[in-house]
Amino acid sequence: MTEIFVKLRVPGFHHWPNPSINRAYLGESHRHLFHLEVSMPVGHSDREVEFHDLLDDVRTLFPAGQDHGGKSCEMMAEQIGHTLRVHYKRPVTVEVSEDGEVGARITTDAS
Repeated sequence: MTEIFVKLRVPGFHHWPNPSINRAYLGESHRHLFHLEVSMPVGHSDREVEFHDLLDDVRTLFPAGQDHGGKSCEMMAEQIGHTLRVHYKRPVTVEVSEDGEVGARITTDAS
């Protein structure tokens, strides 16, 4: 199986609506350099899905400087994954991390 991927770093903001006491500071809006990686299988090796088109799609779904409100990395990855799965009609893996240190990875199903 062959997969393609795109990686990008996007500044943005979010907060945790119900932080634990020892992480109360996460309840306030704070900035991260979110690292995103999106990958998907392709059926042949001649740009079945153009890398740059996929990159543009991810940038549209995750614009620089956006405040993601109370969304976690898990929620952001799920939202991006669902949208891309519907658009490209194939499974998609999406990773969203905070500053490249901690985050979440989801894989959608093919349907």
